[in-house]
Amino acid sequence: MSTKSLLLLMWVTILTMLMAACSSPISTALPVTPTASAPSSEPTPTPSPRGKADVGGYELFYQCVGEGTPTVILEAGQGSGSGYWAQVQSGGDRSYRVCSYDRANIPGNDKAPKPRTYLDITRDLHALLVNAHIGGPYILVGHSGGGMMARVFADQYPNEVAGLVLVDSAHPEMGARLLASLPPKSTFEPKGIKTWRTWLNWMVDSHGSSYRDQEGLDTRVSNAQVKAAKPLGDIPLVVISRSPNNPNMEDRNPLPAKTNASLRQIWQEMQKELAGWSTNSTQIIAAKAGHDIPTEEPELIIEAVRKLVNETRSQMGEAMSDANQIQAARHTPVILRVVERTETEAGYLIVHKDIHFKDMSGDANLVANKVISYDLNGYSPYANNDVIIESGDQQRDEAIATVSWSNPASTIVFEARIRDQAGNLSEPVSLSFSTPPAQKNISPLLIIGIAAGLFLLTGAAWRLARTRRD
Repeated sequence: MSTKSLLLLMWVTILTMLMAACSSPISTALPVTPTASAPSSEPTPTPSPRGKADVGGYELFYQCVGEGTPTVILEAGQGSGSGYWAQVQSGGDRSYRVCSYDRANIPGNDKAPKPRTYLDITRDLHALLVNAHIGGPYILVGHSGGGMMARVFADQYPNEVAGLVLVDSAHPEMGARLLASLPPKSTFEPKGIKTWRTWLNWMVDSHGSSYRDQEGLDTRVSNAQVKAAKPLGDIPLVVISRSPNNPNMEDRNPLPAKTNASLRQIWQEMQKELAGWSTNSTQIIAAKAGHDIPTEEPELIIEAVRKLVNETRSQMGEAMSDANQIQAARHTPVILRVVERTETEAGYLIVHKDIHFKDMSGDANLVANKVISYDLNGYSPYANNDVIIESGDQQRDEAIATVSWSNPASTIVFEARIRDQAGNLSEPVSLSFSTPPAQKNISPLLIIGIAAGLFLLTGAAWRLARTRRD
């Protein structure tokens, strides 16, 4: 290679490295897992209320409230995380442990190889429970696709499962059966039918794509795993199904009335089939909720779980604590002060507002957030209610609940209140967040590479000049 060619190649390399260094940040907007308290320590043999646990090369986030057995595990639907369960997780009486977690590949969490199956997810969950020292027996509560994951878990670890609650759960044949009920495919079919056809084909065989979620689920293999599961026998099973009178099918584009009615009827038929999985089952029909029962009628799930906990404890010879005593507590939570702290991760500023509060009844369970104003560059926000995990003793002394925000170049104002088990609300406090644009990150290795390139370029230029003189 000639000296000129060498110089040209070196300049192109250095320019490319400089362009990479000055481009947009390395990562995209950094989601912050909803937090309800100050950061906790790593899990120890005594279960930590919140943290991350290694499940074999990557970590999963989890959070638990309450104490005592059995342990209730909340499994969200495909693409959803622990935050979806806020109303259910905060609604118990804390005399038993309720845990939610985030699966791999959900935005903001560790990555796992794709495609994935229900069996992969089941093994991850079991590893999390073992490594975070969250003991059983377990009552598994699964919503939508999470119901199928819970079913596979019960098949893999039957001796550790005390009961199942399937909340408007998916069905292993739902893709094919709902697809068959659609009108024949046509060139100019309504947008609603076209959208449903695409989704149902994905449910039949996703090929590991991220059309419906970023978890990379292989629906064909996963559905086969559910079908191959052994009978549940007499394991207690509660099936909570959407109202047949609710016309809203998952907030998708409107469907023709006839098609909508057909899909809803088939859905109800599949729900009845789910109840047939156990010889000891109960089906509960929601009064008004559609598919999102955990947010529309969470009390149905809370009560079903409480009954299963009672039954399990009765078999274990334990007495259930008096929930009515807690419900009767009328001590209003009091917010003492709000302290701001910040941290930077991958060039993004994360702002935390630590709400210091007291609750003499020790049963505060939720930070109720309401959006007051915002400027999010054209996006509309929504307020997550954050679960409080501090113990009763901590709350009676002084506890901390944390609300976090990380969206770059944005401002938002929340109204926050502390809510207790009886529904008492503290006086509101205003939480104002303002975050700058993300900082551009330059890797130290990139700087070293550029310096080395300039050194080589200088040497090559000196060599060229010397050659010309000779």
